[in-house]
Amino acid sequence: MRRGGVLILLIGLILIVGAVAALLLFQPELIGGGGGSAVATPSLPTEVPQVDLVRARVDIPANTVIEDGLTLLEVVSVPVTEFNQDTNFSSISEVEGQLTIRDLRAGAAIEAAALTDPGLSQQLPTAEPDRNRDKAYPFVVNNLSGVADQIKPGDFVDIVATFNMSRRQVFPTGVQFEEVNGQQIPQIVTEITDPTFTATKTIVQRAQVLRILRPQVAVSEDGEESEPEAPPPSSSLPQVDESGQPITAGSEGAGTPSSLTTGIWTLILAVNNQEVELMEFALATDSRLVLVLRGAGDTDFESTIGSTYDLLVSEFGVPLPRALPPRVVSEDEAFTPDPTQTPAPTRVP
Repeated sequence: MRRGGVLILLIGLILIVGAVAALLLFQPELIGGGGGSAVATPSLPTEVPQVDLVRARVDIPANTVIEDGLTLLEVVSVPVTEFNQDTNFSSISEVEGQLTIRDLRAGAAIEAAALTDPGLSQQLPTAEPDRNRDKAYPFVVNNLSGVADQIKPGDFVDIVATFNMSRRQVFPTGVQFEEVNGQQIPQIVTEITDPTFTATKTIVQRAQVLRILRPQVAVSEDGEESEPEAPPPSSSLPQVDESGQPITAGSEGAGTPSSLTTGIWTLILAVNNQEVELMEFALATDSRLVLVLRGAGDTDFESTIGSTYDLLVSEFGVPLPRALPPRVVSEDEAFTPDPTQTPAPTRVP
């Protein structure tokens, strides 16, 4: 019995030592001594941050101006490792208004190399129903003909022209007799004149202003800005002097041009070929052209009859003046001076 008890104790001791060895073998992180033991927790992998990426929602052909970004584009989240800040975009506003130079497929990221600034031809409005597509036409204006520089790109204007028309007039002045085959034949003597009349008409309506080009201000070496030189006379640039009187080619004693008319700029208008022909004819005949600014949302075409002297009288009731009889000064009035009149005393009310 004593030998069997010793054997049992030996087997138990071996099992305890084996258990401790197994524990140390399979859990090396177990650290003993001092203040006890601690087990380290394995760390989680680092998450990659997400950024916004603009890509095509639908197929976008080349030479397309991206105007409606919400329809053509979409914004998705991608890992920052897939985003290149030099070529990719993160906001739709950065892409709107740009012109595509190659085809873009749906789902493809928008790259800077595929876009460029649109030219003037891409900014022309599309054709309206029953009307050919407008073309770009430059028109030079100043403060008087350009609505005092209150026009902005995107506004709509009308163009009013005033034409100078000469009409030949034959007026009988008397009768003279000429001898024909021994007989005196009366002949009416006439005087031929070419009086000039004016006619005003709105020749262009709803012309959109695409761009406004202003002259560059010259800067000297010392940094001072110089005023632009006064423009040459033009029918589309009406000029007035400091007193407000219009300056004409034949006027005598006209003052220097007012500062209100010295500045000029060029408007790029969207008009069709017929309207270009009307404006070019008006300029070639030294007619005056002025702009009329339309209110926001005004899309009506107004029917007008124009304005001439006879229309003012017949259609608008302007009274027609008649020639007054001449005033005949008598000898007594001419050679007998009137006595000097003394002013009356001031009346107190």
